[in-house]
Formats: sequence, C-alpha cells, structure tokens
Amino acid sequence: MQQNEFLKLSGELKEFLVKNSDLQDIPEKSDLLNLTTQIEGKIEKAVSKDGVLRVGVVGQVKAGKSSFINALLFDGQDILPKASTPMTAALTVIKYGEKPSAEVEFYSKADWEVIERNSKEFEKIFIELVSEYQKKLDSEKGTFQKKELLLKAGESFQTVYNRVQNSYKDIFDEIENRVSLSQKSAYEVIDMARRESVNTSQYLDKREEITGISSIPDLVGKLHQFVGADGKFTPITRNTVLKLPIESLKEIELIDTPGVNDPIVSRGVATRNFLSQCDTVFLLSTSTQFMGSEDAQFLVNTLPAEGVTHITLLGSQFDSVLVDEFKKYRGDIKSAIVDLTKKLERHANSTLQNIIASNPDKPIMEKLKNRDVKFISGIAYNIAKKGRNSIDENETHALQQLEKRYKIEFSDELLLQFARIDFIRENDLENAKRDREEILANKLNDLISGQSDEIKKLTSSIKKGVEEKIKDLESADISQLQKREKELKKALPKIREDVKQVFVELGFGIEENILRLQKEIRRNLSSYLGVKEENRSREESYSAYVGERSTSKWYNPFSWGSSESVYETRYRTINYKIASVVDSAENASNFVQLINEQIDDIWDKLVNIKDAEKELIRVALTGFNLEDENFNKNSIINPVKNALREITIDRFRVSDTKYRKAITDSFSSSEVQDSEIYQLKERVRQVLNSIVDDIEEKLEKKSKEIKSVLNEKGSTFVSSIESHSEKEMEQLRKDLADIEGSKKRYNNLITKIDSFSRRF
Repeated sequence: MQQNEFLKLSGELKEFLVKNSDLQDIPEKSDLLNLTTQIEGKIEKAVSKDGVLRVGVVGQVKAGKSSFINALLFDGQDILPKASTPMTAALTVIKYGEKPSAEVEFYSKADWEVIERNSKEFEKIFIELVSEYQKKLDSEKGTFQKKELLLKAGESFQTVYNRVQNSYKDIFDEIENRVSLSQKSAYEVIDMARRESVNTSQYLDKREEITGISSIPDLVGKLHQFVGADGKFTPITRNTVLKLPIESLKEIELIDTPGVNDPIVSRGVATRNFLSQCDTVFLLSTSTQFMGSEDAQFLVNTLPAEGVTHITLLGSQFDSVLVDEFKKYRGDIKSAIVDLTKKLERHANSTLQNIIASNPDKPIMEKLKNRDVKFISGIAYNIAKKGRNSIDENETHALQQLEKRYKIEFSDELLLQFARIDFIRENDLENAKRDREEILANKLNDLISGQSDEIKKLTSSIKKGVEEKIKDLESADISQLQKREKELKKALPKIREDVKQVFVELGFGIEENILRLQKEIRRNLSSYLGVKEENRSREESYSAYVGERSTSKWYNPFSWGSSESVYETRYRTINYKIASVVDSAENASNFVQLINEQIDDIWDKLVNIKDAEKELIRVALTGFNLEDENFNKNSIINPVKNALREITIDRFRVSDTKYRKAITDSFSSSEVQDSEIYQLKERVRQVLNSIVDDIEEKLEKKSKEIKSVLNEKGSTFVSSIESHSEKEMEQLRKDLADIEGSKKRYNNLITKIDSFSRRF
C-alpha cells in the first residue's frame, strides 16, 4: 500500500471510530483510536529526508546498553552515563552537530504524579513490613540481640528507612525483595529530587538547551547534572538529544532507549514513537538469560509493528558468563571463551527456533531464520580502551572478578578478544551503513505493513464485540431483560461463596506446590555440604647435629683443646591438607543459583492462575439457567476471563552475597589447613542450612501473599461480574427500544469494519 493511500485510509478509520459511540464499551476501540492518531506522525518521522540511518539500541533495563554504545561509538569513553536506577535511564538521541550541544526534556506533570503515587505506596508498604519485623524481633528477645528499635514514634520515613538500611541490612534486603521495581525506583527518584532540592514545578513540562560548549568533554560535564548518577536534575529528566561533532555520526543517528520494561508509561510510549523512526536496531539480551519472554515479545510483536525488521541480535554481558562458569576451566580462559561462545550460540539458536515455531504467521520470522547471535561485553571493551587507572567502580569490580576466577592478569588484547565490539562495528554497523539506501527504501513499507497488521488484529476484535451485541439483541426482549436482571441479582449472591471457594482451593493448591518445592530444596542440600580437601606437601629445612669440630689454633695456647658443635641443613617433606574458603563460598553461591533455577522452572506452573479459569466459569454459570436460549454466556464468561488476567504474582530471586560473606568473613585467609578444615566444614553446614531456612521462610511468606491476593480477588470477583453485566444490560435496554434500528445499526458497523479490514 502506498503512503498516501495508507494515511488517507487511517484517517477515515479514525473519523469512523470517533463518531461511533456504539463501540464505546469495546476496549479495543481506544487502542485502535490511539494507533490511528499516531500513524501520521510515525510515518513522517520514519522516512529519513536527509539519508541518515537511524539506529536503535534496545533491550531490558540493565542489559548493558550504555556500555555498548560507549564502546561502539566513543571508544570506551563514558559519554553516556550508566543510570543509577531504572527510573533515571533517560531516552537519549545521539546525532551529528557542528558543535557539541544538547537538549533536555523534563517529565510532564502527569508523569511526576504517577511517580509520586508509586513512591507513597512504597513508603506505606515499607513501614508495614518494618512493623512486621519489629513484632518478630520483640518476640525473639532471648535469641536476637537488638541494636535499637526499628520504628520510633514521630520519626520521618527517611529516618526509619536509613536506620533499617544501615543497621538491619538483612531485613532491608528482605523488604526490597517484597516491593515492586517501579515502587522502589519511584521512591529513589523522589528521594533523589528531595536531596537535590529540585523545585520540580519550575521544570516539569519544559525543555532546556545546553549550547555554547567548546568540546565533547565539556558537554559531558554539563550534561552530568541532567543524566549523571548523582546529577541535580537526573531524577526529573525524561529524554535528551545530543549533537556531537563526530564524523561517524554524519551517516547515522543513534537512539538509546531506557529499556523494553520501562517502569514509566509515558516514557515507554515515547520509546515506541522513537522506535518507529528507527531503520535498524541492535537488540541486546543478557547472555545468561538470552531472549526471555519480554525480549521475545519485543522481537516478535513490538519491533515489526513499528516497521523495524532489520535487527542485529546481541547477547550482552559475556564477561558475566565467564565469571559464572569459571570452575569448569581451571584458569584456562582461552578454552572458556571458545567453549562458552559455542554453548551460548547453541542455546541462542534453539531459543530463536522455538520463537519462530511459535509464531509461524509473523513475516519477521522469515528474516530471523538464519540470523546469527553475537555475544559481546561492552564493559570489557571499555576497560581495555580506558586503561586501568581510568575505569569506574563497576568496571573495576568486573575486572577483579575475572582475574580472581581465572588467576591471570587480563591483557587489553584478551579483553578486546571476547568483547567483540570491534567486530560488531566493522561488520554489522558498517554493513548497515553500506545497505543504508536499501534499508531506508524498505522502512516505509515495513512500517505500513506492521501498522496494518496491528489495525487488522484490533478491527477483528472490535467486530467480534459488535457481533456479540447483535446476538444478545436477537435473543432478548424487555421482559426477558427484566427477567435477566432479576436472575442476575438472585444468582450472583448464590455463587459468591462457591467463587470464593475456587480461589481458596487454588490457594491451597499453590501452597502444596510450594511445600513440594521446599522439600526438593532440602533434599538437594546434602549435595552441597561437603568441603573439598586437597593433599599437599612442602619441603621444610632444619638444622641437624653432625658432630664436634676442633677450634684450637697453634698460635693461641688458650684455644688448645677447644671445639664447637657442627650442624648441617637438611630437608624433610611435610604432608598436610588444605581446603579453599573461596571455593566453599562459591559452593554456597552455586546452591543459591540452583534454588533460583528451581524457582524459575516451577514458578509459571506454581502460580498459573489460568488453571482456575474453567472451574470459575463453571461455577459462575451454575447460578443461571443454561437451557434458556436467551441466556448469553459471554456476559458471565468475559468478566471471569478479564478478572483473572488482572491477577499477577511476582516471582522472586535470592541473592547469594550475604551467604558468601558469612563464609569468607569467618576466616582470615583464603585457604585453611588441617584442624581449621573442620571449622570450615562446620561453617559451611551452618550457612547452607541458613540458606534453606531463609528460603523456606521466603516461600512461606510468598504463599501467604498469594493466598491473600486470591482471597481478595475471591471476595470482589462476583462484584466485577455484576458491574460488567449491569452496564451491558443498560445498553441492551436502550437497543431494545428500537430493536430493528439497533440491529441495522450494528450490521452497518460490521460492514464498515469489514470494509476497513479488507482495505488495510
């Protein structure tokens, strides 16, 4: 379809949607209206009028996008700062400019209101959890030596927060695992704005330009206050545009997105709008969890819908894989790089094939069939390029972990070898530049095709909604409607307790699964309790007596008859045993990792709320006469399904940090000998048992949380059905007043919807 024809058709569809109030109660209408409203702007921005190739860098929060861009474009220098929280990861556009300059866009007032609400919710939950722990500490006075009260009357939230964070680290970490990312990050942003004394009302809904800069380092310095980890205006910055006098940028424009799982809705919308401008993208997915569900959804649905089909897939943070898998290679880093690359490539190819097989009708799948995945490390490249004296804290930690595990000094050459940034720049980026004209020529068609597919999906859903209206209208009259209202009021109270019971039983089923998981974890404990001992020997020197030697001198009568003992140095072999404290700590980490894998493997089955869908529908329908031809089952089934989709249970992961420290901090050296080995074994036993105890406690709390959510939903589920049904019946009453006119109106709607769908 040509651009002008597509724009004209989408404009007609938009006008149709605005004028037809009969579609008001069909949810897909608002989605389609938003889509048609944005189409013209997307097409205008998508078509590059200056021949510049727009390159997007996308991936989840913390996938290493900033490190990758700094490596790819800026030779490892920190032009793009790493965000301190997911909420401070501003969307950044980088383009060519004769002189360094920047434009900063702050959050809107509406954005900030959402952040403030999430922050207040975090404070509320935090205090509730602290109160819960205070009661626990009060009940354990005999076994727990309290430092001071967690809560004191009249104190500010910040004081309580700081005390728990500083003095009760274990409790603080536990609480952080029980709040959502958006709530936690929102509080951090609000707190950062408060500490920086930012007058938000002065900046929200506004932009600020940074000009008159003589060099890129000067611009980076100025920009730090807007996007730096401790910048004054970082918490309120949403988007930035950088113009830099770098020759390679004359051919491209790069867009750094905050993350596909951005906690700010409006910024997520802005990201989607910018994506429609992208001609090609680098999609970063962490090497350790390549192409998880969010990344896969982004690849299969989001990118094609925005007309992005030229995609380079990168497995990021390869250095983390080397650290995690070091034990198998005994310091042989070259073998580790080769073997792990092959292993990750096999896994990536298998994952992609599964995605392709699950989405056979998606045109993008054909382009992914022979797509190679490259594994990279932006942080390794940046370390090599910046030099050891210039690397930041994260880069220092990454290097220390690598050198500690492989017991070698990593040369710049070795870091660059597995970083593979030069390869990506010289091949993928240069190939995209070389094929720029072809990519740009296909971009418009790809965008129109992707948007057309989205429109067809939404119009199909809307048509089904209208068909349900007609079906309901044909099977009802005023007397039957009155009868239905009476039946509804009579039936719903009857099923209320049965519905509650379904949720209760679902909760019990989940509780049983959690108990099974706890038993499985405890069964695995014995495999990790041992401490590996190693026999060693050393040569020890000692002095051995071999006899007397005369010390008489002929010229000294006083020395006649004197002698001295003679010793010689001899050697003996000392056999002893040693055990590595570091290996024992790593063993505890491996146990924690196994537990996390077990939780990940079982979680979707554990809390698969949809398992209850059939039973809930069955129970909900028991209150009604199913033999009645005029009864519309969908008036009950739809709200059941919609309500179930609202139920989400967040999974959790366990950190190994405190358990590692519990072992390493108990010994003064990295190895122990002989009698100390017993102490190490005992310490390992204590720590691993504490891991199991902590996990069981976490799972018990999660079980209670799940049951609480299900109990609440069970109490409100019938009310949701009732509310939905009452709205439908009110509309039906209006339609029955002129049944023939209403049917004609709805059939005309379907004809019009079909016409639009065919034309797209």
